[in-house]
Amino acid sequence: MEKLATILAKILSYLCIIALALLSAIVLVQVVSRFFDVSLPATEELARLLIVWLTFLGSALAIHEKMHLGVRYFVNLASERYQRIIDTLIYVLVAVLLAVLVFYGFSLSMTALTTASATMRLPMAVFYLAIPVSSLFALYFIVVHILNPNQAEQKEASL
Repeated sequence: MEKLATILAKILSYLCIIALALLSAIVLVQVVSRFFDVSLPATEELARLLIVWLTFLGSALAIHEKMHLGVRYFVNLASERYQRIIDTLIYVLVAVLLAVLVFYGFSLSMTALTTASATMRLPMAVFYLAIPVSSLFALYFIVVHILNPNQAEQKEASL
């Protein structure tokens, strides 16, 4: 299970790298084209699409890497047994939220199939599918964290 999580995390990392590289290239083309008084309207929409996917896939990857901000001061005051219980409870609550996002995200995507984006005429479902797809990845990572808790990896936020 952990091995599959590692493979999925690598895939997500590569997808995020590709999305960021494409986003950088598209924005560069957009800036250069405006310097020559040429407007490329599809670049703005494509950049927006890449930002949406990059944000959601990156958040799923952050769940795997446990990179989200968390303040553990009060949790660390509890005994190790209660820390595991609190962490599991938090993971279960996040899993419930992610399950809701998967369900309603797919529902939203299916209703958006008939609506097209303004310039590229892509179905808006392409934008909205980022929600349930990334939530599925994040839900899998949460389940892995619940089944294989590692207290040593639980860190306190350093601001």
